[in-house]
Amino acid sequence: MSRSNPQQNLTNPATRWMEWNGEQGVVRYYDKEKKENVDLGADLTFLLLDQLGCVNGWHDPSNSGIYSNEVRDSRAEVLLVKSFKGGVIAEGLYKAIKDRVNTAGGSFHAQCYVAYKNGGGALSIGSLKFKGAALHAWAEFAKANRGDLDSKAVKIEGFTEGKKGRIVYRVPVFKMVNTSAETDAQAVALDKQLQVFLDSYLKRNKRDQVEAPAQHVDHEDMAQEATSYDHVPPHTDEDEPPF
Repeated sequence: MSRSNPQQNLTNPATRWMEWNGEQGVVRYYDKEKKENVDLGADLTFLLLDQLGCVNGWHDPSNSGIYSNEVRDSRAEVLLVKSFKGGVIAEGLYKAIKDRVNTAGGSFHAQCYVAYKNGGGALSIGSLKFKGAALHAWAEFAKANRGDLDSKAVKIEGFTEGKKGRIVYRVPVFKMVNTSAETDAQAVALDKQLQVFLDSYLKRNKRDQVEAPAQHVDHEDMAQEATSYDHVPPHTDEDEPPF
């Protein structure tokens, strides 16, 4: 803590922590007060503010969640991966630690910071995570629409199904949609707020980042969400993160 630099202890401004659930084909989030998952369906519109990468998962040996610091480029920045009860799992560039992370029960996620409507007309900052096949569908879509991501909104409208062995998984379908100048202005204002936090967070060393995660996760939350990692398709070359 620092009186002269209070920004170093800023709280992540995201108000909802969502993920694509590939088993059910829905966006969902964990309601900590109700202690239950809330399904938002397969239709969600959002404006992308920023994107980082991280590791999440479930560590059976310690019966606790897996998490890491967040990075902008997994090919150049070190990830420190831990479980809440089991301690450090791996540290290094994702390519070098991928096998240890996967064996422990973790996988690479895109951590998309987004502006979304949380009831009413005003926008809020949220986090939306993609992993596995959903991550690569998102990466391909983002690459193909790079010129529009800063000026339009993204809509998830349903899903396609894939199969790996006996496991059926669902991949979100994305499309670009136009947005109003007013909505865009709201998103720009929220992004400025987000960047103040991220600038502070990314200046910390890796151990400080993990001790005070950017992600809103704790052991209780991860324990409640453990089922989201029970039906992950077997790891393939597609697990190589696209950024």
